[in-house]
Amino acid sequence: MKRYWYFASTLPFFPFGAVAPMTIDEFDERCARFVDIGGMALIRCVEKARAGEYSAEMDASPFLKSFLRFESGVRNALVVARAKANKWDPEAWLRSGIEVVEVSQVVQAVLGAPDPLQAELTLEHERWNVIEQLSALSSFELDSILAYKMKLLIAIRCAIFNKERGTEEFNTLYQDIIDAAAGAAGIALDTGVVP
Repeated sequence: MKRYWYFASTLPFFPFGAVAPMTIDEFDERCARFVDIGGMALIRCVEKARAGEYSAEMDASPFLKSFLRFESGVRNALVVARAKANKWDPEAWLRSGIEVVEVSQVVQAVLGAPDPLQAELTLEHERWNVIEQLSALSSFELDSILAYKMKLLIAIRCAIFNKERGTEEFNTLYQDIIDAAAGAAGIALDTGVVP
């Protein structure tokens, strides 16, 4: 596999929880300068793999194939765990053709989080750890650059989480529900008919 000695060495290090050192557009612009056409096709696949979506181009990257298997496995395992807790049939939400992977510790960590924000942060941290493991032996190769973009996506997503804004949104939604219920109750009292 081709190595990107110079380009990979110019990418600044950042740990989980840190602010992303660049935007995705800036990263893609850098890639366009240093990565060949075939590599750029794979770089464009990173968002799809992150979303758990398959693309035939991913077959050229051991990293993307492995990450997609992990991501799809986690999503399916979360569906099964949530369906079991709610006594639903998970079949309608499972992604077909997905190989079962060992993700029980990840699912337990996510479902054991004390609140939705911590669950999201836990899941992103687990993804980060998997990215580190999958790209550990591909320094300077395209897979390490793909892993870097995946980490950027995680850092950018985590940066938009804001507890105060989330609480404000929750309160707004909750008040909308209360208002709708009060309106429905008022109609029922006035007319005797439940809407």
